[in-house]
Amino acid sequence: MGADASQLASRDQPFITALGLWDVVGMNVVGVVGLRWIARGARVGAPSVTLWLLACVAFFLPLAAAVIHLSSRYPDQGGLYAWARRTFGPFHGFICAWCLWVNNLFYFPSLLLFAAANAVLVFGDRYQQMADSRWYSVAFVLIALWICVALNVVGLTAGKWLQNAGSVATWIPAALLIGFGAVACATFGSATSFAPAALVPREDVWTTVSLWSAMCFAFSGFELSSFVGQEVRDPRRTIPRGVLIAGAVVVVIYVVGSASVLVAVPASALQERSGIVDAINLVSARIGLGGMGALMGALLALGSFAGTSSWFAGSGRVQFAAGEDRVLPASFGRLHPTFRTPHVALVVQGLVASAIFLTSVFLTISGSQTTVQEAYDIMVNLTILIYFVPYLYLFIALVRLPTTDVAPDAVRLPGGRRGLWAVAAVGFAATAISLALVFVPPAGTANVLNYEANLVGQALIIMLVGLVLFWNAQRQSP
Repeated sequence: MGADASQLASRDQPFITALGLWDVVGMNVVGVVGLRWIARGARVGAPSVTLWLLACVAFFLPLAAAVIHLSSRYPDQGGLYAWARRTFGPFHGFICAWCLWVNNLFYFPSLLLFAAANAVLVFGDRYQQMADSRWYSVAFVLIALWICVALNVVGLTAGKWLQNAGSVATWIPAALLIGFGAVACATFGSATSFAPAALVPREDVWTTVSLWSAMCFAFSGFELSSFVGQEVRDPRRTIPRGVLIAGAVVVVIYVVGSASVLVAVPASALQERSGIVDAINLVSARIGLGGMGALMGALLALGSFAGTSSWFAGSGRVQFAAGEDRVLPASFGRLHPTFRTPHVALVVQGLVASAIFLTSVFLTISGSQTTVQEAYDIMVNLTILIYFVPYLYLFIALVRLPTTDVAPDAVRLPGGRRGLWAVAAVGFAATAISLALVFVPPAGTANVLNYEANLVGQALIIMLVGLVLFWNAQRQSP
């Protein structure tokens, strides 16, 4: 898989610097916030608020601290991949890059399935059953996926406007959700008890606690802007500031938004892929504003589409960096001659994501074909399983990479080396626990064998394919 050196990107040929502070904030918000996670967690009732707070303290805060610390010292293109390579060498750098890339191949379709379920609300209640239609879901996901490919080949100069619009489309439903929750509480009282005893899981404890991995995953992604470090203006200062601002927004949306949903709607009334719209629509109708399902469905679909585009951009840069370093095929290290984007990595990403999505939707095991909801659950949990492996590398790199001989304006965390070790230990433990909880089947899984076989089988195949590519790239390296 060799390539002409003249066709390969060089570190002497930088990317186009297109992103300022608020572009980074928008990219982080739209890439991290997923209102679907609120609906997923809220199905277990008041204990979801407790789990959100635990995920914030044990996972989000260590993650944000690690990204701020490392990005201010090593603002390399590829972010987490580059830090793992610096710390552990090419092989472990590859494992990190491969997991970062491949998890997104499941994440893109799962996020677009959420968008598809909300997009049908634009056309009214009579079309809601389309959300469970296999052919509608396939058509929506594939069309949206390839629009993302095209936008990202053109580049972030144009793509950042979609990300910023998606950020606004995320804030509006979140703000309405919180506001309507307050109105519902004042007008009708809370639909859910938040007494101290109610905040502790008591029924189906194992299933409830297993949702914590999804909540930790909901806080993941603040390393996204570090993937495009060479396309950010003054990255040593801009990326840490962007993470801090976006982080505050994300915490408020998840914790307060989750409580607001449960104030407005009983947990038993929520559906995972449309629960946010259900809550807003019900409360707006009860207070005399009329149903807002069409507007909210459109905004949630736009936010999910923009989030897919953001991650498409970041994931492609990881593969570009790995291609430059020859731990993946060298063709991934090519930049488009006009747009200065990693077009080969982006197109391959679209092709493989399409194939994985179609396999998840149409695969039959033990005579049982996967439903749209089961395909969604499998892709969500495969995403979490594969994506959290690089976080194990991240928290080790935090204490292994040198803290001296870096830029004098680099951010310094309080507590010195002891502070770094504390952050790394808590973050690593939270990540490891989340990985273990992924293997608990979601409540209501009709065919546990089908679920586990998909989850374990696809994860093993993905890692084997990655290792073959790595060994082949190493064999052909000069």
